[in-house]
Amino acid sequence: MKTREISVGDIVRLRKKIKNDGTFPGVPWGEVIVDKGEVGVVMDIGYFLMTNKVYTVYFPRLDILVGCLGSELEVVDESQETGTIQRESDRAG
Repeated sequence: MKTREISVGDIVRLRKKIKNDGTFPGVPWGEVIVDKGEVGVVMDIGYFLMTNKVYTVYFPRLDILVGCLGSELEVVDESQETGTIQRESDRAG
């Protein structure tokens, strides 16, 4: 089964924990920034070294933006997660 392309606005879940590789300010190198299973929204798509897509994901429960690779994300069924994202966004605002 082929997974679909990730787009801005998609709700995604982390397939693995994200550790600081030295590019996330204020967090020690190697420390976990976001745990596996955390749900967020793709806010932007950029490139690293002009070939690797990096997805800027907003994690509302943590109120942070983190750059993730496509292999670290899975698109989730919006009907299952929209309520969670909406409730968390309401708290942030």
